[in-house]
Amino acid sequence: MKTAHKVASYSIAVNVILFALKLVIALISGSISLLADAIHSSTDIISSIALLIGIKISGRKSRNFPFGLYKVENLVSLGIAFIIFLTGYEIIREVFFEHRFLKLTRPFLAMTTAGAVMCITWFFSAYEIKMGKKENSPAITADGKHVRTDAIVSFIVLLGLAGKLVHIPAEKAATIIVIGFIMKAGWGILLESIRVLLDASINPKTLNQIREIITSHPAITDIREIIGRNSGSFTFIEGNLVVKARDFTHAHQIIEEITEKVRRQIPHIDRIVLHYEPAKKSTFLIAAMLSDGAQWRVSEHFGDAPYIGWIEIHLKENRIIHTEVAANPYGNIEKGKGIKVAEHLINRGVDLVLTCESFSGKGPEYVFSSRDVKVFRISEEFIYPDLIARIYKEETGQELSKS
Repeated sequence: MKTAHKVASYSIAVNVILFALKLVIALISGSISLLADAIHSSTDIISSIALLIGIKISGRKSRNFPFGLYKVENLVSLGIAFIIFLTGYEIIREVFFEHRFLKLTRPFLAMTTAGAVMCITWFFSAYEIKMGKKENSPAITADGKHVRTDAIVSFIVLLGLAGKLVHIPAEKAATIIVIGFIMKAGWGILLESIRVLLDASINPKTLNQIREIITSHPAITDIREIIGRNSGSFTFIEGNLVVKARDFTHAHQIIEEITEKVRRQIPHIDRIVLHYEPAKKSTFLIAAMLSDGAQWRVSEHFGDAPYIGWIEIHLKENRIIHTEVAANPYGNIEKGKGIKVAEHLINRGVDLVLTCESFSGKGPEYVFSSRDVKVFRISEEFIYPDLIARIYKEETGQELSKS
């Protein structure tokens, strides 16, 4: 925030200097297009001040304004939009209808000023964009891009003045282009201000990015709803998630992890409210580490087990609906096979793992515990129906059907 204050203050100072320079030289040289550019710079001053005001008051909250005063920045922006439109109208009236003053008498002076302004604004825009990216500040980055358009406007003014030297009446054409930039800037500010004041959704790209962050957590099985709105330079997010968790404490921990990850990757978020509900599963999936797939013989090792036996039980009917034996895809790798196998089981949606090996304090234990997967150590040599029925009852409290 301190860096944002500093850059916004620099922006005000640069715009004030450029406005004064353009205005004085426009009056001395008689350049209409330079005068239009000076008026354009006056709107930049107001925009920079609004940016600084918005940043300074953004953290202020009270009993009457628990969500902060962020939208003051948008109200100021709305006023700026109307000032910009009025500015464009005044330039059009002066240049094309009134003709009360300004006749170009010193084109070289005007051209030198336009060229100098172009260079200053271009290098300052590069500085702002660099600082905006460094501080992950979209507001500063956007202001830098806006300043870059000012450099383009000054280049257009320079071309118009150059045309005057070779007796091409291009200055009015350059003025029209400058007015176009002014109106476009005003229209963009007006639309964005109205969108925020009416609590329109944040842009789809950011919303999809938030969705991707949420769904990347394996405990999230569904997103019922995710919405967001802007208020000033800040964003408010609200969502309803379906969470696979063993209890409410674990579910709350998962939501906290997701919230922190969203805050790290999405800048300028003021508040995230994520409601959650438990995931409802129709089946219970057991994985057994096997040394012999045909006999369902239990392996003495976890990661080295050549086979994995899968047993799927229908929770409502309490009966086994599917069994299969598959090769362990990571049994032959040199390093990290235990963690790879654990992740493989989780990706298949396993609820319970049967194994002889104890990996207390090892990688697989952390993988399973963080994903709410129960590990059941067995001493039996073979997997048989009565063993599955006993384990199933211990875990769910339900009797396994014999059918």
